[in-house]
Amino acid sequence: MPQVVAAVLIGAGIAAGFKWIAREMARAVDDAHDDQPTRNVAAPKDLGALEWDAKSGVYRPAGKRSSV
Repeated sequence: MPQVVAAVLIGAGIAAGFKWIAREMARAVDDAHDDQPTRNVAAPKDLGALEWDAKSGVYRPAGKRSSV
C-alpha cells in the first residue's frame, strides 16, 4: 500500500511540474512577443490623378511635368 501512495504523490508532483513548465513557457512567449517592435505600415500615398508618360513608360502625377 505505501508503494501506491508514493506513486500517487510522485505522479501529482510530475503533473504539477509539467503545469508549471507550460505556464512559464507561455509567459516567456508572451514576453518575447511584447519585446518585438510593431510594424508601422504607412497608408498609400495619394498622388491624385495620374497620366501615362510615354517617354518613360510609367504613370506620373498629372500636372507635374519633368523636362528630363
